[in-house]
Amino acid sequence: MHSRSFVSRLFGAALVALALSTASLSASQDSELTASDFRVRVQAALRLGRSGPSARTALEQCLRDTHPAVRVACAVSLGNIGDVAAIPALEQAMKSESVAGVKAAMKETVDKLRTSGASKGFVTPSAKEIDRAKYVVELGAMRNNTGIGSADLDAVMKQAARAKATTIQGAVVVDVTNNALIKRASAKRIPVLLIDASLTRLTQSTAKDGGVTVSAQVDLSIRKVPQHVLCATASGTASATGDPRTGQEALPELQHQAVGHAVESAMSTVGSSIVALAN
Repeated sequence: MHSRSFVSRLFGAALVALALSTASLSASQDSELTASDFRVRVQAALRLGRSGPSARTALEQCLRDTHPAVRVACAVSLGNIGDVAAIPALEQAMKSESVAGVKAAMKETVDKLRTSGASKGFVTPSAKEIDRAKYVVELGAMRNNTGIGSADLDAVMKQAARAKATTIQGAVVVDVTNNALIKRASAKRIPVLLIDASLTRLTQSTAKDGGVTVSAQVDLSIRKVPQHVLCATASGTASATGDPRTGQEALPELQHQAVGHAVESAMSTVGSSIVALAN
């Protein structure tokens, strides 16, 4: 009860800050996230929560803001965006969060994202959705070829690829095992692109501040179905750095974060080139 009251007070302060501010929406939101006044940072975080998935990375970075109200606003905004790929960053922030109320807000967001991910991220599209699609993105094999890292990185890759694929305008996402829907799309001459992913590099090093930095590279192969003709390849890289206080305990979460962002980086090529790839 105490933690919920604390969160309510913090979020109330955030809403007051939003109401008091007269800054225009065209102002640089990234710079406002580093403003000296915490109320400006709260407002920027809340506004970013309404701007869509592209704001996720900036909000994740501010989960370690020095003011608890800002951290709550970032957690709430990540929940509003609804991207399950934010879960690793939230879980990592929870490990070092010292304020019980803020930690509770982060946990609520993680629970919300997991619930929405289970209900939205893995639902098989209907035949009608296939019929209305401009493209079908078929998610194939997602393999960790490095031989290192946590055992669930294949699943992390699939989750990140699916989350990014669902943002491609006009595309419907299916799993490689759903032959009936893939055949239906092909019969209706809807372009089907099969995407396989490989984690080809996963390294860790010590950052200047003593924290652990994990770097990842993911390579995609993109084929047209049913011909299975290779039409493109793409690569994405990303890094994640943990707080020195967490040490090796944060390594699995850092791996998840770096790999997830690397997949998203590579998948951005598919989204920006979908017309050319499908033709």
